[in-house]
Amino acid sequence: GLVTKVLAREEMVLAAAPARSFARPDEVTLAETAGLPFVDFAPGWAVRQAVDRAYRSAGVERGAVFEVNDIVAAAELVRHDLGVCVMPESIAARSPDLPLRRSARQAPHWDVLLARPPGPVPPAVAALLRHLT
Repeated sequence: GLVTKVLAREEMVLAAAPARSFARPDEVTLAETAGLPFVDFAPGWAVRQAVDRAYRSAGVERGAVFEVNDIVAAAELVRHDLGVCVMPESIAARSPDLPLRRSARQAPHWDVLLARPPGPVPPAVAALLRHLT
């Protein structure tokens, strides 16, 4: 029963330690990442849901070695080559030392939405929408 508005849609990327090698330097398939150790966000998080959905759609199974609730913790685990992590590119950019790889196809996407009750838009929500869009 909520009214939603998409504020942003962003492709997610795979962050990996500089020492981790792949067949292609800038691109991976979901299938070739399936056997890698994953640093994942907690179940229920929007990022986790989008990544899980993309892998399911591709018919690829993967497993998390670590589940975290913080982007800094995820980046540290990846930096020490304890796993790879799929995350929104804008968040991954906060760790410029981590190489990022795009998905060759079926890339997960992260949507940022504004949700509000139906009916007239309250002034505070209208002001926020003007500021964000």
